[in-house]
Amino acid sequence: MWHRLSAQTFEAAKTERDEIEAGKVAVITDGRVTLKTAVDQFLEVKKRKNESTVENYTYILNEILGKTSAKYVDEFNDPKSGRRIFVDFIDTLEKDGAAPKTIENKVMVVVFMLREAGINKPFRMVKDLLPTIEEEVPEPYPEDELKKIFAAIEDDRVYAAIMFFLVTACREKEVAFARWDDLKIIEGKPHYRVQAKAGFTPKNHTKRDIQINQELVELLAAHRKSVNGSEWIFPNRDGQPDGHFLRKFKRIVFKAGLNCGKCRTTRLEGRYTKTVVEKRCKDYSEGCEKHYLHRLRKTRATFWHEHGVSLRTIQVWLGHADLSTTQKYLGIQNPKETEHVVAKPMF
Repeated sequence: MWHRLSAQTFEAAKTERDEIEAGKVAVITDGRVTLKTAVDQFLEVKKRKNESTVENYTYILNEILGKTSAKYVDEFNDPKSGRRIFVDFIDTLEKDGAAPKTIENKVMVVVFMLREAGINKPFRMVKDLLPTIEEEVPEPYPEDELKKIFAAIEDDRVYAAIMFFLVTACREKEVAFARWDDLKIIEGKPHYRVQAKAGFTPKNHTKRDIQINQELVELLAAHRKSVNGSEWIFPNRDGQPDGHFLRKFKRIVFKAGLNCGKCRTTRLEGRYTKTVVEKRCKDYSEGCEKHYLHRLRKTRATFWHEHGVSLRTIQVWLGHADLSTTQKYLGIQNPKETEHVVAKPMF
């Protein structure tokens, strides 16, 4: 089959030919869509997500392009063929030393891409191939680490945003799309209302009111003077909802000296030609897996629970449809805190 090449030099033409033969460029042959085409289309659809999410998708999908013998999307139409491709991909990841959770995350990104490309129920091919993942024990931040985190924040706007995450226990988009109009007084108490608005729908499509403390109220009152009349509590430079909290938080934690120093991660670097570079969290601010915004959410949930807020109320404040999900957010108490209970005679 002949293809018209876009390259202008002989060397570039050879490179383009090799990529076409490997199925790594966007070419449709006899109605067959290459994996590269499907990947490009998927990334185009997802380009409005957080920068770090798009970067992660890009890395993972380029990884499977480099590690699979499959060239065309329709090779996944046959469940047996698709399953074989996934087996090879998972085997390669395991040989590279990837953790079970990492393997699951990467495989699921490929599943999402294939579903977007029109493959019928691709998860069925892999659901029994995924490695067993031990349930993560929630690790709420202890008081001393919280103090270090907030002491490391120099920007007042960032301080207000991270405190908002902690006090409300909200998800990232719930904070990004927070408006001043969402702050309510209910039965004489200040609340933040999570509700649908242009560009945002709460998870489970439920509206909820979260009681907040006076410290946050006063912090937001001072913060409001710096946002120049924006309807958003935390606007970016363009006046739109800020979507880069995770990167800021990881840099703060790194500055606070809380990175574990053991995590290794990879990322794509380079303006034109992307190169995979391995980073260690000892000297890479965004590489520690111990620190993430959701951990602030778990920290607040544990705080509420240990200070007498009912589990059902916490469920509502967190916006969980299932009470069992809420239970997984609650950290295990420190042995020093339970010592007096354990030592007490039962009769």
